[in-house]
Amino acid sequence: MILETLSQSVSTVLHNKKRLLKALLIPFLVTYFLRSMKVSVAGNELYNEILVYIFNIAIFLTSSIICLRTQQILDKHDTDDTADAPWQGIKFDPQQRRYSAYLFVLFILLYAIWSVVQADYAMASNGFVYSLMLVLGVVGWVLFSRLSFVLPAITSGKEASFKDAFAITKDKKLYAFVIAGLLPVAFYMLFIGLPIFLLFANPNLAMGLKFIYIFIWGVVVIAIPFIIAAIEATAYRALMDKSKATEISNPV
Repeated sequence: MILETLSQSVSTVLHNKKRLLKALLIPFLVTYFLRSMKVSVAGNELYNEILVYIFNIAIFLTSSIICLRTQQILDKHDTDDTADAPWQGIKFDPQQRRYSAYLFVLFILLYAIWSVVQADYAMASNGFVYSLMLVLGVVGWVLFSRLSFVLPAITSGKEASFKDAFAITKDKKLYAFVIAGLLPVAFYMLFIGLPIFLLFANPNLAMGLKFIYIFIWGVVVIAIPFIIAAIEATAYRALMDKSKATEISNPV
């Protein structure tokens, strides 16, 4: 069941909290600093747009470090967390570069799916085209959810590819879709979309909590990739172990 995967993910994170802290604190701080700088240089001028683009690339790279290290540590779930683990900074070894490259391809695919969805709304007056674009968007979303399991496969030390991701999720398409397709959207809507909606609905409250909200929002935006990476690492291990946690419904 999905709840079992979520519970196991929380348990594994807590079991490895010291190692996660030492591996992720510096990348978290660097990412938060980069996001703050991006906000401060945002503007309508060309040089502002170039700076924002550069910061986005840097944020993507540091976020990929957070994701890879999270999945690396959780993949070794039986490791003794009391052992003295070293503090880690920012570095890009071959495994990290491979991981970032695949993550970038997945982002391109996600952007393409979002473009199809946006075009779908623009063509809502044409029933056939609307239905076709909607089907393409859903199919792309399902493919994305399956392909994303290449990331925890890479962190486990394998020379994995998208072909391996398809093989891993071959018999668990629905499970993969819920874990990597639905849950990330739910987290973004709950932790980012809902607070933004509530603040816009109450401008006075928004002004009163402006600086506190900006700080919390910045932390949450950075934390969500960590949460998604942790859940996907747990799900990948369940898939590899053929755990009953991958069953969406109770087997008959």
